Amino acid sequence: MDILETHAYDRRQRRNMVLLLRLHLCPVSGMGAFAAAHLLFSLTFLSARYTPRRPSSSLHVLIYLVVFGLAAAFYVYIFPFLQQAPDSAVLAPGVGVYIGLLVLMANLALRSNQVVTVLGSVCFLVSDTVLALRVFAAMEQGHTVVMVTYYLAQMLIAAGDVLVVGEQDDFSKWKRS
Repeated sequence: MDILETHAYDRRQRRNMVLLLRLHLCPVSGMGAFAAAHLLFSLTFLSARYTPRRPSSSLHVLIYLVVFGLAAAFYVYIFPFLQQAPDSAVLAPGVGVYIGLLVLMANLALRSNQVVTVLGSVCFLVSDTVLALRVFAAMEQGHTVVMVTYYLAQMLIAAGDVLVVGEQDDFSKWKRS
């Protein structure tokens, strides 16, 4: 190995160390950014264009409770892993808040009665669950599942929004008085 190869090798090693440091800090900042996104999704699902067509049925209430119960059980499962993290004082409650926002978003998507939107929120639940297992529980597999379900969730929620807008009567503004 000559001097130029050694210099390039050292630069790659420093770059990799910086990336590892960023990945170590990423759970808190990344979780905050995604929490904001889920909050915005929730506010969108509360908007006038997503008004429920019928009142919540007992089936909807049961599904709400099941989703909440599964999320609580997952938090109980992952909590010991969160306590072992270097920044557990911030991470453990932050993950709890994040899970709460994710469940709120999923339940509001269910309230919208848009099948495509509900499927998108389910994809987010799967994506974030597998991601949490990968990051906090050191699960090695699952990168493909995380990425496919994440992009599928984005696409389905966007398609659901397009469908909702398409169902509304936009021609009323063109009527003559």
